[in-house]
Amino acid sequence: MNEDDMDLWNALIETVKPLNSKKPFVKKNTHISLRKKLTLDVKPLRQDLFLDYSVNDVLNEGDIHAMDRKTGYRFKNGEMPVNAILDLHGYTLESGFEALKKFIYEQYERHARCLLLITGKGGFLGRGVLKAEVPRWMNSAEIRSLVLSFCLAKPKDGGDGAFYILLKRNRS
Repeated sequence: MNEDDMDLWNALIETVKPLNSKKPFVKKNTHISLRKKLTLDVKPLRQDLFLDYSVNDVLNEGDIHAMDRKTGYRFKNGEMPVNAILDLHGYTLESGFEALKKFIYEQYERHARCLLLITGKGGFLGRGVLKAEVPRWMNSAEIRSLVLSFCLAKPKDGGDGAFYILLKRNRS
């Protein structure tokens, strides 16, 4: 912040009054060293329509605690109709994640519920790079607020090389 911004900020905070506070408001003068100021990593604020940072619980593969028993059973057994499919064969980690984000946002806007994500089983012994990244991707801030659950697909839909993704209902 430059000096003008700091003056404006100080003028603004002087007008703020605490709500139902028993303690009087005490303005703290904190000193931040120049070294700390120079090492501070500031990222620009991005407003995203779908991002909900209040969702912070870790979502594990096959976790169906957030839904009723019948829906969870139908989802895990591959009995829900698949609304859309994304095949990530040939993608790199970065491009695969970007494609998945775009795919999930588009399907959420279309009010889709059950998606099929095909990653492939990977090379020798089924150690696919994309397949291994899916749990981390599902828990990323960009995607987690839209996903209710994910699990490995049944053999008819790709087996170990694919995942079912259940999106939260779009109430808009």
